[in-house]
Amino acid sequence: MQKAFVASNNKVTFSCPRCKKVRTVDIAKYKALEKAVKIKVHCPCGHSYPVMIERRRQFRKAVSLPGTFTRIYNQRRAGNGTMVVKDVSRNGLSIRVNDSAHMKAGDILEVVFTLDDTKRSRIEKEVIIRKIVGYDLGTEFTSIDAGNASDKAIGFYLMG
Repeated sequence: MQKAFVASNNKVTFSCPRCKKVRTVDIAKYKALEKAVKIKVHCPCGHSYPVMIERRRQFRKAVSLPGTFTRIYNQRRAGNGTMVVKDVSRNGLSIRVNDSAHMKAGDILEVVFTLDDTKRSRIEKEVIIRKIVGYDLGTEFTSIDAGNASDKAIGFYLMG
């Protein structure tokens, strides 16, 4: 299924897989929806194809990378566990943890995992939990610094 990213002007560009014709459409009516939006696009050539409208600001790369986390509470280490990174973006991670019972949105975690790139880049970052659904956490990096080794590795990883 094709993904289409929403531009800042609430427009999405679709490209027909059959005739390659490109068209841009205003999708403001879908912008406020929380869930993924799947639509069927009808091209003037007669071909119809499904498209997932992606409202995220950054591209996310689906992965399955094992790692560990340490919960930071009152600037102290307050427990740790194992995790699997489910996707990576420039701004954060989606992770599945082994135990989310004592976690809440706003908590800080220190995460450590290794990318599956050629350098086997070790990533060590602090994240803030934005969303919890069962054992799945949506997180955002607490800082992004172009000079930071982990941030550089993630940037190159997403381009590759």
